[in-house]
Amino acid sequence: MRNNLSINRFVVLITLFCLESVSAQKNSFKEVVDHIKAEVSDLVVLSSGNSKISVSPSYQGRVFTSSTNGWDGESRGWINWKLLEEGNSDKTMTYLGGESRLWFAPEFGKFSIFHKPGDSLTPKAMRPPKGLEETLFQLVEKDSTSITVKGDVEISNYQGFNFQLSVDRHIRLLSKEDIQHQLDIVIDETTDYVGFNAYSVITNKGADWETDKGLIGIWELGCNLTSVDNKVIIPLSGGKGKVTPYFGDLTLDRVQIKEDVVYFKSDASYLNKIGIPPSHSKNVMGSYSLSKQLLSIVVFKFTKGARYMSSDPIGITDPYKGDVINIFNGEVIPAENHNWPFFEFESSSEAKALKNGESLSHYQTTFHFEGDFNNLNKIAKGVLGVDLKNIPDF
Repeated sequence: MRNNLSINRFVVLITLFCLESVSAQKNSFKEVVDHIKAEVSDLVVLSSGNSKISVSPSYQGRVFTSSTNGWDGESRGWINWKLLEEGNSDKTMTYLGGESRLWFAPEFGKFSIFHKPGDSLTPKAMRPPKGLEETLFQLVEKDSTSITVKGDVEISNYQGFNFQLSVDRHIRLLSKEDIQHQLDIVIDETTDYVGFNAYSVITNKGADWETDKGLIGIWELGCNLTSVDNKVIIPLSGGKGKVTPYFGDLTLDRVQIKEDVVYFKSDASYLNKIGIPPSHSKNVMGSYSLSKQLLSIVVFKFTKGARYMSSDPIGITDPYKGDVINIFNGEVIPAENHNWPFFEFESSSEAKALKNGESLSHYQTTFHFEGDFNNLNKIAKGVLGVDLKNIPDF
């Protein structure tokens, strides 16, 4: 692992989340929804029993937050309140947060879509692509548990190649039966739950894509509020596991690998980020907090042997040997105006040289379970292959 990485800490902070809020997070799902509605006119709430999610069609099908326990349940998603309340969030959507949002890779390297041609390929020069920042989507279809939205997005990369995309995004709230079937589990009557799927499809509407001019991948990001004892759990594949350090020191008090499982401290107390390459990835990850009695699980589309765009800010030797999984961990330092009490579950699609009219898809499904330890442990053993009693204490 690379310690003491040569990225200026302040620059990284400003680059990644320079506009984030210093205002207090709201607590209940209802409080959060009411507050968002004051700024986002088309916010809708999808419900299935006590499972709820709030989604904005125009904000690119963004799932702002979720609840396992109805209107009074704890809101799970982190939201950039300051940016939302400034009144022009429809022009600055990239850093709004939310529990499920659309993104594209890569951020760095010679095919970066976050750097303009001729700029230095540094965190300081990083800028969100205008198409991702400002494109409002149109509602196509909606019912009580799902919405479908569509938008046309244009993005250019560092080589000056212009990607013309038609984007279709479908958000679906899952029923108890759906969750049990998809994860092959039984949810105890005393366990609260919510599950939702984000399925995105991009279609090339312009010139054919070529590997020497750069490709892009769909990148699904989800900001989750966290707790001091929260740890991300990533089961590994392919023998001895490998973790890609992006920034921040990855010492044994931050990340450990035991029995082919990565445990990453995701407590929002230290800014760092890790990645898992496809050679060691499975299509599942999760997190657990004993104090919150909360188990989260994320499953996603994963194609073995495919190309994945690299967004490593340190140095990219091969732009098509990137990671499938990324976990971002924030920090809260009021004296420095840092208020990022969240971590991110992130997964990426493969990258393909799409011809005009061809499409690429990706999905990420998020589940939260709250309840008795033994019931949560049964789910963790069945889905993650991990006994929660064996999570390292660090």
